[in-house]
Amino acid sequence: MNKEISLERILFDVIMFFDRNKRLIISMTLFAIIGVFLFQKLKPSFYETTAIATSGISEYVGIEISEDDDMRNQRMAINLINDLQLDVDKEDYEALTKKMTNLSIELASQIKFIEAEPLLRQDKDEKFHNTADFQINLLVRDANIIEHVQLGLEDYFENNKYIAEYWFEFKKGNEDLKKAIEDEIEDLQSFRDELITKESLTEISNSSNYLASNNEQTIANDIIILEERKRKIERDIKLIKPLSFSKPFTQTTVAEREVLVWGTAIGFVAFILSIIIAIIREVKQKSLKETK
Repeated sequence: MNKEISLERILFDVIMFFDRNKRLIISMTLFAIIGVFLFQKLKPSFYETTAIATSGISEYVGIEISEDDDMRNQRMAINLINDLQLDVDKEDYEALTKKMTNLSIELASQIKFIEAEPLLRQDKDEKFHNTADFQINLLVRDANIIEHVQLGLEDYFENNKYIAEYWFEFKKGNEDLKKAIEDEIEDLQSFRDELITKESLTEISNSSNYLASNNEQTIANDIIILEERKRKIERDIKLIKPLSFSKPFTQTTVAEREVLVWGTAIGFVAFILSIIIAIIREVKQKSLKETK
């Protein structure tokens, strides 16, 4: 019975406490929420967008692929992009424009955040593996510069002297290999034409005819294999660039302000703070009454 009375008394005191201090609690909480809302609306907005990219740097340099990678180690490319954030943090926009040559200092100053991170895949054993792609996260103060940033990243990779030298050697080596394959195809085609001509102009035995036909088929198969290798080399030269975008940055027009998140957080803090102030105020009032 005493417990029930005690619980009822506590509940009654709590209700009366909130009733006595409702103006303070409600006013402080609403004031904080409205203040955050106005601040978020009046402060400069920013725009968030992402892109998915790949890089052929590891193939130029000859970095070995580990067992946990599907293809192409993208660590160097990711580090190069994350290095740009160091300039953004220091607000060294002049250094940024030297790396991304198509940007002016005014445009570079609109970049708030840029970061690259690997894209992973999960196998049936729930083990994560690196892939050939990585994601670039971008925050800018002006949505109109998003396309300029993407072009600037491509310039940044292609104008890097270290990468450019390896890329030149990669393209040159593949062009030389392509030329050698074309010469080999031409020689095989000439030899095959000679076999067909001899077979049609001379009388040969059945066994010789069978042998010639087999030679023609073998040469034809070799030509097909070489043509496939040639097409693969042409594709590699065209597609394996220092930086390529499989999904470009979205040209977003919706500003990110985070009003709900910040409003809820600050409102909760203000609510707790108002309760603490109300308790302190009542304790002081009670102590003053007792002294009288």
